[in-house]
Amino acid sequence: MHGLLVLLRRLSWPYIVLLVAANLYFYNYARIASLVHPSADIRFNIYGDPQIEGDAKLQRQPRIGRYDLLANDMYIHHVYRSTIDAFNPHYVVTMGDIFSSQWVNRQEYYRRIHRFKWISRQIDSNNNTIEGDHIYYFLAGNHDIGYGGETQKYHITRYLNNFGLLNRKWYVDFERASDEHTGKPGLHKVAILNAMNLDATRNEEYRREAWGFIRDLAAERASRPEIPFILFLHIPLNKPAGVCEPSPVTRLKDGFVAYQDYLSPATSAFLLHCLRPTVILNGHDHNGCLATHLVRNATHLPVHLSDSDKYLQSSSDLCSMTLEELDMHSSEIEAFAKRTVLTLGSPNITTADHLWSTIEITARSTMGAYGGVTGIFDIRRNHAANRDGIFHPRGMREMSASADGYEYQYREVALGHHIAIRVLLIADIVSAVVVPALLLLVK
Repeated sequence: MHGLLVLLRRLSWPYIVLLVAANLYFYNYARIASLVHPSADIRFNIYGDPQIEGDAKLQRQPRIGRYDLLANDMYIHHVYRSTIDAFNPHYVVTMGDIFSSQWVNRQEYYRRIHRFKWISRQIDSNNNTIEGDHIYYFLAGNHDIGYGGETQKYHITRYLNNFGLLNRKWYVDFERASDEHTGKPGLHKVAILNAMNLDATRNEEYRREAWGFIRDLAAERASRPEIPFILFLHIPLNKPAGVCEPSPVTRLKDGFVAYQDYLSPATSAFLLHCLRPTVILNGHDHNGCLATHLVRNATHLPVHLSDSDKYLQSSSDLCSMTLEELDMHSSEIEAFAKRTVLTLGSPNITTADHLWSTIEITARSTMGAYGGVTGIFDIRRNHAANRDGIFHPRGMREMSASADGYEYQYREVALGHHIAIRVLLIADIVSAVVVPALLLLVK
């Protein structure tokens, strides 16, 4: 027995060293990552789909559920706090699916809002507002207001009252975050778009509001195409199978969207051709993905619109279509998209043979099961950048792209799987008791 205790004591020192190293990483992982991350003129911290759970979990698992909720809250709070402090962003953007269900009652909804404000570091444990230089923005996801076939007025009302507008736009420049059109060099336009009601929606009012916003953006893009445009929306654009992990799946109920992995081909084509985003950022699929859309006109490959004498052969033809025409000719628009949009996973690309390119970044979820990821999206001046645009992938979900004198960089910073973090915390607690006792027993 004495020999075993001596052996355990000898092993305790390397164990303590490993435990200390693991704790140093846990409490400083974001700060360590920031040391090798270049500075930026404009920085967005991106948090994908936290899906905060609540009463339903407690009903399913009365005992362990309370512990799980507390552990999850503390885990995601640690992600927000660590990465905000380390990377000092101008904007903190939560990419939708803030909660795990859009059907929670009013009392539970406001309980989760209060928890989320603490989780996302908007308030402290004493309910005091935390002041900072960054601005918070939120996107509406299917677990916030529902898919098109589910969205109801109370979903919209309580979201607007607590998270702000579903559709919004603003300008930023490299001197300061701004809502004004200053015209300074370095100006970028940013928009958040309600993606939940773009396709078949039971309440037509919400759909027309979203499409009216798109039309306004398209007109502004046409008048000032030299200003780079960053677009945020919850649901990713349509892609061929194999480009990202989910395959294109849409399920309808009574003719309205009940589920969709991607936006419809017609909606996706309209956004690419008519808004010409420089970068699109979204969430929804949890796994994360990078894609590049290379866009061109179809002058030599026009698509005939059935029951009419019209043809689709250019972006202007598509952008002039009404919402009713987009619905009526969705199959022809899909054919047009296949001829005019080339979507690729993560290759090195130059866009010499295309009119323009759009980089689409799907943020990996910040949930513990996906590693507690924060996306760091930076914009900086780069006068040596290729004006035609060039895309340099650095990994599955890291990229650097240059266009029109600017560089755009996206990088994931992960805490680690929540199970590993829980094991570490349990080891800390156990070690605080066992290791000192072991050292005292064996002298």
